[in-house]
Amino acid sequence: MTTQSSNIASLPIASDDALSLNPNAGGMAALVESTLPNFNEAAQALLATMSHDRQQRAERRGKTHAKYVKMQKDDLITEGIDMLTENAAAAFFGESGKRRALWLLGESDSGKTRSMEYHIPKRPEFLPYVTATGEEFKPFVSFEAPRPITLKGFARKALAACGYPMVPSRLTEQELFELLKEVIRNNRILFMHVDEMQHVLKGTTTKEIQNVSDIIKSLLQIPDWPLHMILSGVPSLARFLSPEDGDSQLRNRSFIIELKQMAGKDAKALLGVQEQIFLGEGLSLGETNSEEFMYRLIHGCVGACGTIIQTIQAAAERAIVCPEKANPNVVTLKHYAYVYALNTGCRPSENVFLQDDWKSIDPRQSLAKVLAKATHDEMLLKSKKKGA
Repeated sequence: MTTQSSNIASLPIASDDALSLNPNAGGMAALVESTLPNFNEAAQALLATMSHDRQQRAERRGKTHAKYVKMQKDDLITEGIDMLTENAAAAFFGESGKRRALWLLGESDSGKTRSMEYHIPKRPEFLPYVTATGEEFKPFVSFEAPRPITLKGFARKALAACGYPMVPSRLTEQELFELLKEVIRNNRILFMHVDEMQHVLKGTTTKEIQNVSDIIKSLLQIPDWPLHMILSGVPSLARFLSPEDGDSQLRNRSFIIELKQMAGKDAKALLGVQEQIFLGEGLSLGETNSEEFMYRLIHGCVGACGTIIQTIQAAAERAIVCPEKANPNVVTLKHYAYVYALNTGCRPSENVFLQDDWKSIDPRQSLAKVLAKATHDEMLLKSKKKGA
């Protein structure tokens, strides 16, 4: 089963605490939770060096970035997690279906990681529970795949996420994974999330990739323990699943959701996102309130959903900090142009928000002229040294 997402279905922005850290999630979340007191002290010392205006800007920016803009992909992710958790529960009544892995595929900045950060803490199925004897168990763990992926590296990161960080170095690969399966059963872990799974395709041989595939299949088939997995990564990870290049057996054990890049057909819906963000900041709509402008924004952000939303938010912040005298509460093209230039390092001639012929500009080549000049200068310097 493969589903795709690109259009926006709904535009609600979650509350400021939507992304609050769940200390019971395990793995990186628990690590971050343990470092928060130290960071809070460092942050307070940093804020003390700033003026009141800059402190306010920092506060506004932090609250803005903590908000989550819900989109159609969230409905698909919710449905995918529903299928996964219901399949795990089905084992109580007989047997779970063989599709026990949910793959979330999307380009960089398509919202994969942020979506997981939003959805995972909200799922009651993933929260710790206490048994009748007073024991607490955490059914969900999460970690980022090591790069490059090795079997030992994967096993050690998984064991650490499962609450078993001290692993004897003498253990073989097979012994590590047998230990991992035992820890999963003993700690009653039902769900495992592995982010950045595309690392499996980098710096590894075909044999190693197949070994990782075999290990994932093995984890999905632990005797009498139906572990279910969520694995996220870039679209090239599809090669890991495709029958031509990858493992058809693993694909047949998976649900797959693709988070597609945004395109022109999403322009109208994105106007709603922009309006909600602007009005939420007390700003008014102006020259950017058109589908034609949204085509420009989508092009400049190469269709990346996360980049688009961050650009809208940054343009709103720029309008608050540096309002135009004639329209003090309106976000203009100039505000977007400033944000784009800062984000990409482009020259004015390559700024999609300043040029009428913006369609001819390739945002991925924003530093091309800078690099060309640097190369020319280096060659000129070498030539002078040879002639000296």
